[in-house]
Amino acid sequence: MMPKLIYSKKFISDLNTFKNRKDLRKKIAKALKFLEQNPHHPGLKIERIVNDPFAWSARIDKRHRISFEPLSYINETAPDWSFKIKILRILDHDDLYKTPR
Repeated sequence: MMPKLIYSKKFISDLNTFKNRKDLRKKIAKALKFLEQNPHHPGLKIERIVNDPFAWSARIDKRHRISFEPLSYINETAPDWSFKIKILRILDHDDLYKTPR
């Protein structure tokens, strides 16, 4: 079963800042598709965000990443990747790791 993506208001706001960047918007759409179809896709290069115990990040390109939060866990450390995923932000790498929400 594939996870359902839920978009936060901050993510929508972040996305609007890239409305004139067609190239980047295509990459964002591709990453979201991968996250929805297979969160383990190697192109996403997902990783935990150290300063937020529930946030993860996925790669868009060399500069940008998406932060997200799995909304269900199998146990304390293993997300249930078949459940809902809340998409939190899209920022450049360094800013995202400072403020993932």
